[in-house]
Amino acid sequence: MKKILMLLACCLVLGVACNNQEVKKESITVSGSLANKISAGDSLSLRISGEAENIATATVAEDGTFSFNVNVEKEQFLTLYIGDRPVVEIITEGNDILISMNEEDNHINIEGTRYNEIIRNFNDKVKPLVNTLYSATSETDAEKTYQELLATIDASVVENRDNPTSVKILGIFMQFGGDDKRTEELFNLINKRYSYLKEYSRMKNTLIGSDLIDLKLKDATGTEVVLSEVVKSGKWVLVDFWATWCGPCRGEIPHLVEAYKEFAPKGFEIYGVTFDRPGSEAKWQEFTKENSMTWINVWGSDENGGWKAGKEYNVNSIPANFLYSPEGKLVAKNLRGEDIKKILGEHIK
Repeated sequence: MKKILMLLACCLVLGVACNNQEVKKESITVSGSLANKISAGDSLSLRISGEAENIATATVAEDGTFSFNVNVEKEQFLTLYIGDRPVVEIITEGNDILISMNEEDNHINIEGTRYNEIIRNFNDKVKPLVNTLYSATSETDAEKTYQELLATIDASVVENRDNPTSVKILGIFMQFGGDDKRTEELFNLINKRYSYLKEYSRMKNTLIGSDLIDLKLKDATGTEVVLSEVVKSGKWVLVDFWATWCGPCRGEIPHLVEAYKEFAPKGFEIYGVTFDRPGSEAKWQEFTKENSMTWINVWGSDENGGWKAGKEYNVNSIPANFLYSPEGKLVAKNLRGEDIKKILGEHIK
């Protein structure tokens, strides 16, 4: 029950290295209207999900409609933005896509590809289970619903292993704390043709046993701290993504402090990456001092407050952490509470 509640308490965000596989691009039109969300003259853009650069821009017409012409891979995840605010994610399939909104309940409809319908049906299945999980009053009921939720997500990955929705759905399985061994099994079921998708390679990078994903970020003094250099010094390193505004993150700090006091003298380090928003640097620095966070603390947000540093780690919610061995191999991830000391005790003598 405690584990389940901690998973549900994560601060979530709307998310959302390619190989050398050559993927054919196709020209499609993405058009529509979003009543109550956009107005004439608003600037819209399309981006590859999880990326910062626009691949197409458009201005809302006087009648409230918009239209993009884009060249993209036949099967790709795209996110529609109003300014710098993400609105909806779509999956391409080589066909034109129409986006509309039901004015009664503000539900966004996506027409033109069966993949978006698959995701909609998947959401319709898991949403009631998530709601039941949130409202569970007993550990028995919560555990039963949690296992049903994981089984539903698992089955959806298997069912859709030959289309790109499986990549997105497996990401949700990982987000809900699915078993690492089963995660790897499901990952290996997904058709390798989707290895060009950024979501695919990011998940691959965070499977247990994967190599270190390097980071080069600045600490409070403006000095760049290279993660790989910290690991090369012979230390076990916990890469911890967090923010001062994140309640669940603050709840984990006492456990991190306790673990650091016990294991730092034995070769343990924490590389704390904050996703605090630009302009709150002073607050961040003061917070780390007040809470005895004496380990390495670096700034991970970009100038717009995006979670740029966490993209290659497939971080969609915080707190999130990744434990690496001195050899630079991922040993464990998303450790919570007393699990941190337990895992460290098994590896650091």
